[in-house]
Amino acid sequence: MKQAKQFPFLAIQKQRFAFAFANQSSERNIPSERQFYQWIWHALKNEYRRAEISLLLLDEADARAYNRDYRQKDYATNVLSFALNEGEIMLPESDHTLRGDLIICPQVVSREATEQGKLIAHHYAHLVIHGTLHLMGYDHISDDKAEAMEALETALLAQLGIANPY
Repeated sequence: MKQAKQFPFLAIQKQRFAFAFANQSSERNIPSERQFYQWIWHALKNEYRRAEISLLLLDEADARAYNRDYRQKDYATNVLSFALNEGEIMLPESDHTLRGDLIICPQVVSREATEQGKLIAHHYAHLVIHGTLHLMGYDHISDDKAEAMEALETALLAQLGIANPY
């Protein structure tokens, strides 16, 4: 019987990137857990050697409640990012581990992809990368910051063979 090859990189990657995934959405046309993992890792690997990130998929009512309770916006949005360094828990400054949670509403993602004429997988990739960049401290509050974040998103997506979403 032929023995499977061992790839030490994969073992090292799993030690560096802890990923928790839960689909509490009724939507079934979603990427695989592995695909979500790969998109998040792709976004963070050049800036963080270690990360602990959870991704939760929620239906519109639950996503709307999170957006309302945490952002005071009463509608379901495509992606929400909650970075652990935003004040809830104090971590040692020497700990260079990215920690945070992403919430995605598949119904919103699907509707947007259809409206914008995008492949749904490409839209998911964009939103996962976008949300991960928010966890990393990027934002689009000012025009300069928005341009920098969009340029990075576009470059990361191009590396995956995905066209500029903007």
